[in-house]
Amino acid sequence: MSDAAVASSEVEINDAFFCKHFKEVCTECDFDGRADNDAVFGFNPMDREGLEAQAATLNKEGDYCCKKHGSANCNQCYGWKKQITRARAAAKKAAKHK
Repeated sequence: MSDAAVASSEVEINDAFFCKHFKEVCTECDFDGRADNDAVFGFNPMDREGLEAQAATLNKEGDYCCKKHGSANCNQCYGWKKQITRARAAAKKAAKHK
């Protein structure tokens, strides 16, 4: 996605989109990046809990890096596909028990 296509209140961290508060769903920003992030990682969109990114800082190249490991591609902190998979499984499980 080009920089022009990303709103100034959105940030991209390791290929996933969040609001400036590092939330995938934020009522304060009126932001919901779940459908876009699901699509980026090969999933069909579904109603699930939103993710929150770990604390991040910008590096010299303008990429967000996790504070814990200092990496823009940190799969330990920013392993979105794994986290989305867990959130989707939890949503399916919750829907079964209703």
